[in-house]
Amino acid sequence: MRAISIQDLKTKGSKALSNETTYLIINSKVKSAIVPIDEFNMLLDAVEDYHDRKIVEERKNEKSEPFNELYE
Repeated sequence: MRAISIQDLKTKGSKALSNETTYLIINSKVKSAIVPIDEFNMLLDAVEDYHDRKIVEERKNEKSEPFNELYE
C-alpha cells in the first residue's frame, strides 16, 4: 500500500503518483484511492459484468418471444 498526503500531491503534482494504487490522506484519514487506469478499467468491467448477470438472473423466468415476431 502506498499513501501520500494532500500536501505531497499539491507540491509534487503527478510526480507524487506511481504505477500502483495510491491512497490519498487528508487530515490523517484515507479519503480516496488513485488507481492505475488498467486497474480501474478492470474494476469497471467487473461491475458491469455483475450488473449484467443480475439482470439475467432477474429475468430468467420471463416468457421469451422470437426476435422476428418482435420486429415484424
